[in-house]
Amino acid sequence: MRSLILCLFLGLFGFTGFLFSQEKLVVGNIELQGNELTKPQVIYREIPIQLGDSIDTSEIAEIKALIIQNLTNTRLFNFIEVETREGSGEVSWVVKMEERWYIWPSILFQLAETNFNSWWENKDFERINYGFSVAHYNFRGRREKLTLNFQYGWKRKIGLNYSIPGINKKRTIGGGLEVYYANNREINFASLDNQREFFKRDRFLQEELSGVARVEIRPRFFNTQTVRFGYRAVWIDDTVTNLFGEYLEQDATQSQYLLLSYGFRREKRDNNAYPLSGYILDGVVEQEGFGLLRKDDIMLTSTKWTFNMHHPLSNRWFFGHGLKTKYTIFGDPPYYNQRALGYSNNFIRGYELKVIDGQHYLLYKSNIKYQLIKKRTMDLFNYGFLRKFDKFHYSLFLNLFGDAGYVTDNINAAVNPLANTLQYGYGIGLDLVTYYDMVIRFEGSINRQGIPGFYIHFKNPI
Repeated sequence: MRSLILCLFLGLFGFTGFLFSQEKLVVGNIELQGNELTKPQVIYREIPIQLGDSIDTSEIAEIKALIIQNLTNTRLFNFIEVETREGSGEVSWVVKMEERWYIWPSILFQLAETNFNSWWENKDFERINYGFSVAHYNFRGRREKLTLNFQYGWKRKIGLNYSIPGINKKRTIGGGLEVYYANNREINFASLDNQREFFKRDRFLQEELSGVARVEIRPRFFNTQTVRFGYRAVWIDDTVTNLFGEYLEQDATQSQYLLLSYGFRREKRDNNAYPLSGYILDGVVEQEGFGLLRKDDIMLTSTKWTFNMHHPLSNRWFFGHGLKTKYTIFGDPPYYNQRALGYSNNFIRGYELKVIDGQHYLLYKSNIKYQLIKKRTMDLFNYGFLRKFDKFHYSLFLNLFGDAGYVTDNINAAVNPLANTLQYGYGIGLDLVTYYDMVIRFEGSINRQGIPGFYIHFKNPI
């Protein structure tokens, strides 16, 4: 009995000692270094501590990692370092940043295809968009983004895009506006055998006008809610309607409608350009058309969701996978409003040269990666504005991947055999990741039909 009481006493004493060993520190100072243009309130918005907060010594490493993660995902800085200084019951933080170059006047050169590989297959130089663009990614030092586009080529387009992440004092409410006008002499009017079909004339066949405003609510760090409201219109030549009656609603030559959407996004990835750990949940419910402008126009209700997860397996091994889905709740979309797999980053690897149109889809992607070269940094320039490009970093990943997807098409499945059937692809790839969020991927794959291919991409796959 005495031994038992002694053991309990020693255990209680050890536990109590452990509790008291977690020293409390008061945040005495947060110093910012290197933010030449970025306003301090923009940076403080991403730091999860404030002056006077009381924290445990065991929390310091976690807070440091969170500061680096949050500031990295603003895409305002190339490099971020965080130092702590403890003493006299206080802890001070020094956040060192190297700002990016924010103003990019540039020549526009974009391919009017679903991806680089589909353009390379045809090498049609008329399907290239070119022009002039000016973008400021940190306008007024408040993380506002302002872009002006003047585009010529396959699609002529002039547009303005403005976003501001913090309107109120606490920077929890943001917003934005996107406006553009465009016209085309060639249009993609349908898909046949899972290839896009085009129609061309010397005159303009299609004109588009769009204006969409949005309000964003981000009370803390990870969750963002977005409400979008806007107007869209498209006008097409009579020839298009006579030849392809399903391009717009009910053989119409024009479509004008209001749209309203609600989106929710939870972002907890370490780096949104090329994540290796964390997850993202992103969804939207959208209503296109209310019957207010044209009673016989489109009335579509749809929802899209993305859920991606990234897991560090060891020092150099990583696994990532994710789901994307679209479901058309109400309405039958005409071809102009109907897109499923094969567009933008929504495709099954191995099917880069195909499109699978439909009303609903489910897409699964997976990667297992091995880091061949860990992140390395080199000094390039150290003069004037070139200091923004001084430190160059890169890393290299070898990966195995497997994708699968299913598209439901209740309208044109008879001429597009890849719909309404499970499709999949797998292969091996090499990813080069470098500064300014650049990703270059080289991938060899085989799809369900046994067709091999080699493809190049410029975005993170998951």
